[in-house]
Amino acid sequence: MKLGPITLIVVILLIWLATGFYTVKSEGGEAAVVLRFGNHVDTIYDAGLKWHLPSPIETIEKEKLKEIRTIEIGYETLKVGSQSEYSEYRTNPDEARMLTQDENLVDVETVIQYEIVDIEAYIFNVDDQKGTMTVSAESAIRRVVANHSLDEVLTDNKSTVQSEILADLQEICNLYNLGVRINNVVLQDVAAPLDVDAAFKDVANAREDKASYINEAETYANEILPQARGNAAEMINQAEAYKEKRTAEAKGDVANFLQVLEKYELGKDVTRIRMYIETMEEILPGMTKYIVSSDDGTLKFLPLEQSQILQGGGQ
Repeated sequence: MKLGPITLIVVILLIWLATGFYTVKSEGGEAAVVLRFGNHVDTIYDAGLKWHLPSPIETIEKEKLKEIRTIEIGYETLKVGSQSEYSEYRTNPDEARMLTQDENLVDVETVIQYEIVDIEAYIFNVDDQKGTMTVSAESAIRRVVANHSLDEVLTDNKSTVQSEILADLQEICNLYNLGVRINNVVLQDVAAPLDVDAAFKDVANAREDKASYINEAETYANEILPQARGNAAEMINQAEAYKEKRTAEAKGDVANFLQVLEKYELGKDVTRIRMYIETMEEILPGMTKYIVSSDDGTLKFLPLEQSQILQGGGQ
């Protein structure tokens, strides 16, 4: 059956109008931007079957707002692994090699995760979104790494470096109004270049030896300190016991002296003579002693034996 010109035109028109149907998927939070002769006229966020004026009058650009996108700096994933096989990667030394604050070269492989939060800004403000994000990310990484020492980038302060890169990159994205949010920055691998890898391994081994010696010293300290504290406590106890003993002896000497003093006060001459005789006995034991007495200027020598001296102590 041969179609007339009008019928043919109607069929072609219907086919052309049918090309305006499109679907906005709910998966990944897909949204669509409607362009009429290149000018933005509408943004569709609701999922479902939609229609627009067919091209070239209107065109559609769609993006998934909830999709987590990644940028790889310093390496490239060639094949994503599975449970039965490993992923395959290819390094990019030109991107990975950077200079630290202490002027050391280091290869930094970084993965950055982000998502679109403003589809209109993402589509209209930058021509090459992925390329702009890659250049901005590399710039932020190099700037942050250049502000930290090698040890901080390798191990000591790695989390802080990642946080600073995230904040710096987000600031760049906001400045360019890219309409994206940086979700995560991870330093996948940080290592010395192969040319100096042996020297870096020596440094790492020395650092491990240092940590080992510190642990041994702390272990020894934990063993010796309780013993030293025990010895100190024992010495303190001995000193306290000696103190108590000497205090008791001193109190006894004082009490004895007070008794002697009391007797001395009752009979000073008798007590003085007795103390003198006792002292002489201690100084000159086993010798014959004479007690010399003086009355009215006349001296009398009285030779006395030991027993006589003791008996004559009251003279």
